Amino acid sequence: MKSDLIRDPSNVDASFPPGMSPLFFDGRLLGLIYLANGKGPHKTLVLLHGFPGNEKNLDIAHMLSRGGINVLIFHYSGCWGSRGSYSFGQAYADLRTVRKAIADEGFSDLNRIDRDRVFLAGHSVGGFLTLLAARDHMDFRGFAPLAPYNLSLQADRIEAGDTDACKETFDLFSCGLNPLDGATAESLLAEIRERRKEWDLLETPEPFRAPDMLLVIASLDTVARPPIHQIPLAKMLNRAGGRKKVLELSCSHDFSERRIALAEALYEWLEDR
Repeated sequence: MKSDLIRDPSNVDASFPPGMSPLFFDGRLLGLIYLANGKGPHKTLVLLHGFPGNEKNLDIAHMLSRGGINVLIFHYSGCWGSRGSYSFGQAYADLRTVRKAIADEGFSDLNRIDRDRVFLAGHSVGGFLTLLAARDHMDFRGFAPLAPYNLSLQADRIEAGDTDACKETFDLFSCGLNPLDGATAESLLAEIRERRKEWDLLETPEPFRAPDMLLVIASLDTVARPPIHQIPLAKMLNRAGGRKKVLELSCSHDFSERRIALAEALYEWLEDR
């Protein structure tokens, strides 16, 4: 029940209590798993943060865990203490590394994970990575982009000579460098321009027909502005058909005004699967 998300458990399994365990993937990626109460195995949500990850959505992780769902987060290479150099392409490769680790029987047993019910959600640039994963049919049961920031479309705007888009993107990247290693605003800008066609999410809806998806739009978003970044994706998913849900919340980019509503939306979507 949704009320479980904001209520402490009345009965705690002494052998398999709720908790939080640190993770270390491939000798380089730092992560955490928020374990649900009970032996399980439990549905598990991989929850991606955005760029650079100031909002890590750990409150969402705790709420979903109280509802009986494991939540796994990790930091991309060169980000918040994970080793290596940061780039958007490397972040996507890191997601594949984490998904492979979850598929390991020993890892899933240790962390009470139902390997047949592993889902992916991501916020902002994490939402963009979630959409790429859905397009590429990465092995997740469902995909939930949250206020996604469309890097490819932003690069298209820059290539078309939109100086405002170029300044906006450069400023955004420049302000996010403090927790990152191996990246500059220039390198990130060059990357999205170089890979804009490879990462195009709007070219055709065909790859999105099969994936089960929840898109959450932040209608007051001034970072990933809905008319540019979110509404076109909603229209594309509608054209794709299949099992798709689009939800609009009246809030800013980081959902500060609607944190519980966001957790409840994710919970309801996951519980129905």
